[in-house]
Amino acid sequence: MMDRLCLLRRGIVVGLALLVLRLAFMQLAHGAAYRQLADNNRLRLVPQAAARGVILDRQGRQLATSRRQFRVAVIPQEVANRRATMKRLGPLVDLPPGELDWRFDEDRSLPFLPATLVSSVPKPVALRIEEAHLDLPGIVIEQAITRAYPLGSVAATLLGYVGPPDPDALPALKPYGVSPQELVGRAGLEQTLDAYLRGRVGGSLIEVNHVARQVRVVGRREPVAGQSVVLTIDAKLQALIEGQFQQHQQPGACVVLKPDTGEVLAMVSFPAFDPEAFATRQRGAIQQVFRDPRAPLMNRATNGAYLPGSIVKPLTAMTALEQGVATAGTTIQCPGFLTIGNRKFHCWNRDGHGPMTLREALRVSCNVYFMDVGRRLGQERLRSGFAGIGFGRRTGWLMEEQAGYLPLRLRLNEGEVALLAMGQGDILVTPLQAAVLAAAIANQEWVVEPWVVKAVGEVEVGHAHTRPLGWSPAHLAVVREGMLEVINHPDGTGARAKSELVRIAGKTGTAQTHIQGHPHAWFIGFCPAENPAIAMAVLAEHGGSGGDFPAATAKVICEAVVADRPPHG
Repeated sequence: MMDRLCLLRRGIVVGLALLVLRLAFMQLAHGAAYRQLADNNRLRLVPQAAARGVILDRQGRQLATSRRQFRVAVIPQEVANRRATMKRLGPLVDLPPGELDWRFDEDRSLPFLPATLVSSVPKPVALRIEEAHLDLPGIVIEQAITRAYPLGSVAATLLGYVGPPDPDALPALKPYGVSPQELVGRAGLEQTLDAYLRGRVGGSLIEVNHVARQVRVVGRREPVAGQSVVLTIDAKLQALIEGQFQQHQQPGACVVLKPDTGEVLAMVSFPAFDPEAFATRQRGAIQQVFRDPRAPLMNRATNGAYLPGSIVKPLTAMTALEQGVATAGTTIQCPGFLTIGNRKFHCWNRDGHGPMTLREALRVSCNVYFMDVGRRLGQERLRSGFAGIGFGRRTGWLMEEQAGYLPLRLRLNEGEVALLAMGQGDILVTPLQAAVLAAAIANQEWVVEPWVVKAVGEVEVGHAHTRPLGWSPAHLAVVREGMLEVINHPDGTGARAKSELVRIAGKTGTAQTHIQGHPHAWFIGFCPAENPAIAMAVLAEHGGSGGDFPAATAKVICEAVVADRPPHG
């Protein structure tokens, strides 16, 4: 019996010794790690989003800002009877209880974190809910920050939109304090400049008990608003041009540049969308945007690549003059067609224009003249002239853009080269590239790199980037005279752009497409012709003749710019 008691005592002593050693090991070797785990279980961070930085146009007009709104949310841990609560809340927010239940499940995370039920309600509705709070346990009215666009859809495709972070991108954003509920840039400048616009998240550090219910607030950090951004865009001009496309329900694009610096004064893509629908999570409106076959989210100005048609003829003319293939006096007979091999290539005027000089050919947009000039140049010299202005590569635009297309094959046949010289066949350009071409002819010296961000916070970030062309002033004078006659001569193809207020120089274009009878319509130009303040490109998708909507829109743009231009400015 005594032996058994001794063995039992020894076992107890050994067990206690092992327990003490284990506790000492855990306390001394891993105490800090376990303490961290305990704190992680005990403490929670409730984030508070920062106001996004405001986006301004060149005159200080607000294009995007942050706005406080009333949001209806529910704290899961405080809801005793979820079904009854949703039933009482439904009539106040004009939503069925089933929809509120769905939203609860969609946004719910931790018991103490509010789950959003309605992202925005008017102040009177918020007050009625507050008055009924005794009958709505767990329902709270929060003052939230959302993105607002004071000018509606103006410049929407350029600005982009905000929304919750993509689940795939969230791990990379978490180190910067971004939560799943926060709004981040999802497209356009909102996305490109998100790191500057987002600011620094604040919030409260709270202590919770073992069932994750809040016990007390341990600490708080105030959020810091994002930096403001100033653009080169003129919101008034932007809205005017968008109004032209809206009025005619004409899909297309327009880019207006300062020809000497490359500043983008307007970048229009139509149809557009309402960016505020994304910020306020209007599911129906968002689904409609994504389902729209006209692709309103696509920026046609930078990501649409089109056959350019006759807007390349000034560039063909400059290339021919620079290469010595043609002079101002070179005359070519246009019988209405050009025969190459056993094939006839027709002019748009089947009756023919008769004998044409280069300036006259630009005025009436004679296809035969430029096909013949292109054939004389040959593929390599013609392609070199086109590539010199930037066709076939990106312009250096801040965001995503298409490079367009120039043929890379070692040899095109003679007919293909002739078509290339008048903007048909194997070539695609974007409206932004077309505007850069117009700017080069306007400034007479260089290719500009288009840019749109002037300043971020207090730092000026935008400045001109140019590349010299080395074009002869005498040759440029011939081309510019031809472009003046396009608008101001009775026979010019761009007569609808003629203005009594300002002299405009330009070139129309009508590019055949795969849809018979529905060509793309173009206009490139600049004004005032003597001292250009702007250069532009206007595209109407399947819009008919370049002398119609695009030329008329160019007139509206130039008259507006001249009206707003200060004397001697």
